[in-house]
Amino acid sequence: MKKIIVPIDFSDCSRNALKNAIIVAERMNMELVLLHSFMLPVATTDGTPLIVGSMIDDLQKASESSMTDFIKKTPELDRVKYSTEITAGLLLSALTDVLEKHDVAYVIMGTHGASGLKKVFMGSNAYTVIKNVECPVIALPEDADITKMKKIAMSGDYKHSPAAHSIEPVIALTKAFFAHLSVIHIDQDKDLEHDEIEIAKSLEKYLKKVNHSFHFKRDYDVEDGLLAFSKEENIDLLVMISRHHSFIDRIARGSETKRLVMDIPMPLMIMPE
Repeated sequence: MKKIIVPIDFSDCSRNALKNAIIVAERMNMELVLLHSFMLPVATTDGTPLIVGSMIDDLQKASESSMTDFIKKTPELDRVKYSTEITAGLLLSALTDVLEKHDVAYVIMGTHGASGLKKVFMGSNAYTVIKNVECPVIALPEDADITKMKKIAMSGDYKHSPAAHSIEPVIALTKAFFAHLSVIHIDQDKDLEHDEIEIAKSLEKYLKKVNHSFHFKRDYDVEDGLLAFSKEENIDLLVMISRHHSFIDRIARGSETKRLVMDIPMPLMIMPE
């Protein structure tokens, strides 16, 4: 059975991500892995780093206790199969280990206080995960709800034809929620290049079993264009296939003014290519 990994830090934000993940798991017949990683305090003796074994044991026990309480307060978990993983170290390292052990379909994680693209990517854990894992990541701003999503938008640069396997997770999600998939291409040029339009339309052969439509827009700022389209069309989840994650990097380096423009709730799914 395929797995969905949900990073847990015992916050309300991660609980919301978990509640969303439960519905996704139900719809797609998947199992959840609740992952918690804790940082080790480093004591020093004469300037020499020292981690005391008892510290690790105490933190492990405390984390296990917190996870037990967290699960008790999330009764919805009774509806799906799930397991827990608690480990010392950085989230990315823990996540990488879990990815190697399981057949993982998605990572679904919360982004603390996020209310737009800039803030989502500036959350250190979410940004680090998105940049480094070869697995679809669904990043959910606080209070986001994709449990009843009906409209999904998928964007990419379409300068290279996406492989079938790279968009299968989007198609599977669209089918599971009986949603409509909008394939959106935004270009800064006045005239869209013929090759880019043809590459986008080449996706047709993969989309025969889902309701879908194609949209080609012009905007001087690709990020603004995507967000405007998402708002106009009431998109529930924006999917990005971003070659080398350059799109994400541009958002992360955006100006304070750009932050204000992007300050809208937007659940995101980032696809590795």
